[in-house]
Amino acid sequence: MTSSAHCLPPSDPWFGSRHSETLFRRICGIIKDGAADPDFGPNEVAAEAGISLRYLQKLFTERGSTCSECIFSVRLDQAARLVQRRASLSTKQPLSEIAYSCGFRDYTHFARKFRDRFGHPPGAHSTELGVTDS
Repeated sequence: MTSSAHCLPPSDPWFGSRHSETLFRRICGIIKDGAADPDFGPNEVAAEAGISLRYLQKLFTERGSTCSECIFSVRLDQAARLVQRRASLSTKQPLSEIAYSCGFRDYTHFARKFRDRFGHPPGAHSTELGVTDS
């Protein structure tokens, strides 16, 4: 799945109403802005968007996803960028620091989600992308 795929509206112009598509794009922006906060979740997204949690869930279900998946997707995209930057600059920034800065409370959970998404652990990400540590 491509980055932020969970947050993109469907390409079918007949899908949903124009209002729900505009709202969904706004929700994606709310998620992007708040994802680094480890306490940020679907309840906070719904509150900030001014809609019920049930309606938020409906908007994501219509797109074959969940709000939580979208939040994790945004967090993992950011973490992947930071891990790649860490390797390209040859810094020794702890991977756990990157995980925490992207909204993960627990490094083990972050590493598992990262491996599930990218197929390798965060420490191997730079070599997978062709960036070497030398």
